[in-house]
Amino acid sequence: MKHIALILALIAAAPLQAASTHPTAKVLEVMRENGCRLDVSRAEEAFSAHDLRPEDVSAVINSWAEQGVAGLDGAAFEIAPAICGAHGLAPEDTAGRADALYDFVRLNGCRMVEEEAQIKLRPAGFTQAETPDLIARLVDQGRAHQEDPYVIVIGDAC
Repeated sequence: MKHIALILALIAAAPLQAASTHPTAKVLEVMRENGCRLDVSRAEEAFSAHDLRPEDVSAVINSWAEQGVAGLDGAAFEIAPAICGAHGLAPEDTAGRADALYDFVRLNGCRMVEEEAQIKLRPAGFTQAETPDLIARLVDQGRAHQEDPYVIVIGDAC
């Protein structure tokens, strides 16, 4: 927790910028642009470049830390695959991308209908072409299933 305070102090030192109407989305965008891992020494620059106010960044980071989906690893701030999605994973890493999809769906209510998947999965780094194969992989592993009208349902983990 004291590590979270360190990053919050660094962010608080950033110059004030115009308020973002969607700070959570902007912080997530910054993190995804950086492979979901951001060196603390670059935090001020990265968040300021997206017109984020320090207090907005702090609120988002605190919320994520309380949920257990973000934290510090050494000198780097990381977000969990559940909110990172497939960003930072190579296209050929199907096992990693399937795990990221599993975590992402679990965080987003444990099930998705087709329309919701089309809206949420692309910004999370999943392509429309790969998603059916990733879902099939999770179904084959017994980690997910499909039941009308849902394209994916996570069972015991939710």
